[in-house]
Amino acid sequence: MSRRPMSRRASIDGGQAGFTLVETLVCLALAGLIGVLLLNAVRIAGGASAAASRASAAEEVQSVRDHLRRTLGSLAQRRRDGSRPTLVGGSDGLVAVLAPDRTLERPTERAAALSLVPGAQGALDLQETRSERETAGATIGEVVLGRIAGLGIRYYGAPSDGARPVWLTAWSRADRAPLLVEIQVAFPPGDRRRWPPLLIALEAGP
Repeated sequence: MSRRPMSRRASIDGGQAGFTLVETLVCLALAGLIGVLLLNAVRIAGGASAAASRASAAEEVQSVRDHLRRTLGSLAQRRRDGSRPTLVGGSDGLVAVLAPDRTLERPTERAAALSLVPGAQGALDLQETRSERETAGATIGEVVLGRIAGLGIRYYGAPSDGARPVWLTAWSRADRAPLLVEIQVAFPPGDRRRWPPLLIALEAGP
């Protein structure tokens, strides 16, 4: 039985039925290139997201620092009778009586307290509590900075009349606020936020 030779058209059709080795290698190379490009895109997006998160955290910390500087710095404002507002506190909190200040939209004398309160997941929150003294208003508590690990406050001033100013871990003079207040905030391990020591001049002179 003789075999009939395959026609030229059938031979050509049979050769186009599958990929050649060169075509397979080109497809693999293109797939690898696309994979590398996608991986780089994911890395860039992740880096941009992390940078945005760090910028947001830094902005939050700076906003709190500015608020505390304005609030405690207003202790330099005298009352109408010429007396100065007072401040008492320890290493983990303070209470200040602030005189009216129109520039800060504070028409009446206000008591403000800074303290640590339990927060979420075992962390601590830095809370500010305010109350209007002249109007006997309700006390309002607000978390100004959440998820912190600790708070440290120091006071620079003369502990008594005639004494030299020194750094103290507590301030109890009811007649005069300290010259300086230093506030330090610690964050939990792994937290990207940073808190350089905050030094506030109260300008509490004679």
